[in-house]
Amino acid sequence: MEYTELIKDYLDDATGHLNRIDTSLLLLEKNGANKDIIINTLGSLHTFKGNSGMMGFESLKLYIHQVEELLKKVSDNEISLDRVIDGLLNSANVIRGALHEIEKDSAANPDLTENILGLQHLMECPDNGHERQMVDPLSYLGTKTDTIKVDFKKLDDLLNLVGELVIFKTRLNQIETRIRGEVNNKSLSKELNAGLELMGKTISGLQEGIMKARMLPVSHVFSKFPRMVRDLAKMQGKEIQLLFEGEDTELDKTVIDELEEPLLHIIRNAIDHGIESISERIKKGKNRSGRIILSAAQESNYVIIKIIDDGRGINFEKIKEMAIEKGLIKSEDALDKESIISLIFSAGFTTKQQATDISGRGIGLDVVNKNISKLNGHVIADSITEKGTSFTIKLPLSLAIIPALMAETGGEVYAIPMSAVNESVKVKEDDIHIINNHEVIRFREKVLPIVRLSEFFGLGSKKRKKIYLIIVGRAEKRIAIAVDRLRGQQEIVIKPLDETFGKSYGIAGASISGDGRIILIIDILAFWNKKSKK
Repeated sequence: MEYTELIKDYLDDATGHLNRIDTSLLLLEKNGANKDIIINTLGSLHTFKGNSGMMGFESLKLYIHQVEELLKKVSDNEISLDRVIDGLLNSANVIRGALHEIEKDSAANPDLTENILGLQHLMECPDNGHERQMVDPLSYLGTKTDTIKVDFKKLDDLLNLVGELVIFKTRLNQIETRIRGEVNNKSLSKELNAGLELMGKTISGLQEGIMKARMLPVSHVFSKFPRMVRDLAKMQGKEIQLLFEGEDTELDKTVIDELEEPLLHIIRNAIDHGIESISERIKKGKNRSGRIILSAAQESNYVIIKIIDDGRGINFEKIKEMAIEKGLIKSEDALDKESIISLIFSAGFTTKQQATDISGRGIGLDVVNKNISKLNGHVIADSITEKGTSFTIKLPLSLAIIPALMAETGGEVYAIPMSAVNESVKVKEDDIHIINNHEVIRFREKVLPIVRLSEFFGLGSKKRKKIYLIIVGRAEKRIAIAVDRLRGQQEIVIKPLDETFGKSYGIAGASISGDGRIILIIDILAFWNKKSKK
């Protein structure tokens, strides 16, 4: 974010704090010392002080600190409020004047040394009066702002209404197609089509505008981790740098809120499992300080978030040994690199012999996988021994409207989130083989298990000579979902299922088609938890 933008945000926030301080001081002047009001005022002053320090306004920070000290003395009954209330009100004007100076010149850094000395003198001799601060009357109006605070639920309601418009637009397009086929009036059809096209552009613009209003930069999440990394590294006697890339990349607030915990677990794992101790890194010829890079970038309707460390990497042999010990695989199983890496996402899996305060309970990466899947995204891990490990998370920009692949089976249409779809292919029934009573297919030099969507949901479906396979991924694993036919890709509005329906296994939500039909959205995670629904 550019400095001018930071200044604007700082001034917006500072004006809010100053208004609250003014209001509180006026109440104190009218009603006398009130502990609750004083505590709230101190809270605003403390936040304001911290923000001023971060922006480099050191003198303003020190002045606000002196105001805090004076108000604390009032709270502790060391000084009578009546003796210093004028001084406190005057201090708000000093701050107001400093902010007005910064607003006029973003490069300004007000020097409040004399004012600081004046407050110190007031604390020592509250009866000796003080010099009243003269301010420009215009400064009482505060800084102008081009931002407003809106309850997020209001944006949610607006997005729901836009979703209804999207459904209605699809319905009108279907009606227009029928009219074109049944009414022999080219002029009318052309006019109707032009109107629908214009309406479509307007709805798309409205949808895009509301989506942008819901967006926040991922720095809102990233900024929460430097202190954690610093503290955990110190606990383990390690040196670790946390670096950011692309922190201005924006995501829907609902996705931002759900992203915090998965990133927490991955970063903690990197600190505990990945980055070596200082002595170990020096022996290996590495820099004594380890690095964890958090990056974000937008690709089409998705955001790609990567967590990369330069630690020891994944010990594939150790993972395989622990997986055999826990009964996750058999010793004779031939596993490639991708299959071994996928084991780290299993519930209860860990290579730690003893749990620490940081990791070792085998729940971290399982939580990561489940939470990312709930967001209609997926996570992929990769590692090079002694070079480091990377986790790549692919997420939709929004959880409200997502691109989906529409698939038909057993006469029903289902939506499969595109974030999980790798590709689709048409195959012959003869290409499908049976291994250990499970259907599989050889695809790109790999053997993939097949799950027939009709059998998964207990639908009746006739055997066809040719079927479509949708290749979906979870971590490094791939499976093929068999359907009768594909209906193309489209954006769908996600509607959560009411709790009165109970738990609907394999269903993540629902959408409504243009003709009013309910389309169920597939929960991809279910295909790994259960092969079929009996």
